[in-house]
Amino acid sequence: MAGALGGADVARLARGGIAPLTVDEGLDLFDAALEGAEPLVVAARWDRAGLRDRAEAGDLPPVLRGLVRTPRRTVRNGPAARPGTPAQGPGLAERLAALAEPEARAHLTALVRSHVATVLAHSSPEQVDVERAFNELGFDSLTAVDLRNRLNAETGLRLPATLVFDHPTVTALAGYLYRTLAPDTPSPEDALRTAVDQAESVLLAANGGADALRGQLVAILQSALGRLGAVPAAAPAATPSRPGGAAEEIVSASDEEIFALIDNRAMTAPLKPVVERPGHGE
Repeated sequence: MAGALGGADVARLARGGIAPLTVDEGLDLFDAALEGAEPLVVAARWDRAGLRDRAEAGDLPPVLRGLVRTPRRTVRNGPAARPGTPAQGPGLAERLAALAEPEARAHLTALVRSHVATVLAHSSPEQVDVERAFNELGFDSLTAVDLRNRLNAETGLRLPATLVFDHPTVTALAGYLYRTLAPDTPSPEDALRTAVDQAESVLLAANGGADALRGQLVAILQSALGRLGAVPAAAPAATPSRPGGAAEEIVSASDEEIFALIDNRAMTAPLKPVVERPGHGE
């Protein structure tokens, strides 16, 4: 089994803290195990750098923790962060939220590509073809789990073990992570309501400059309505329209009519006078 290991396999074992044994080393350890009095022994050669990395990441088994010493990590002004996680700064989801979709997808593609290169023991992420299937790149079940674990730590998600089979390329996997991590894009209606609510809050908070600000907001709203070609809700057939049509009616609306939008009240046609029916009322 060990004779068939490739460079990526040896590198993966090294990241786990296990170093390769030569034939002579293996035979010597076998003889020592036979001659020793211990009821249970492990014949192994340890990679100290790999053990230290695992200890710092917090996934070194307790039985191996005595093999390496790691510096004590302290964090000021708060509880200690989990080993292997950033002590400060925004998380991945927060960073994605601050980016436009193309930049966010490119960031995730570079992130996945970098981890794939590490798992496959490539010297550079550029050696990884982002459109080539993982099984063609050399992935097997062990490397698939290794990549999944790395992305779990990077994203804070609990990704399935079948991740690379469900999303078989770097691009496809980055797209899945984007859909999972990126915030939902608000609908135009929600975006407009949010903007109007914010404008109303600013206006209510203004003191001396409220009138000037009100005029500016009205101008902006009128301009926006004109660009959108907004049309009020259909009026009853008997209701006369203004000579210039709906567009002129919106653009020429008063301040009070425009700000009625902020109060979530639709602009309506003039009310008809109440017609009394015989025998009803006085």
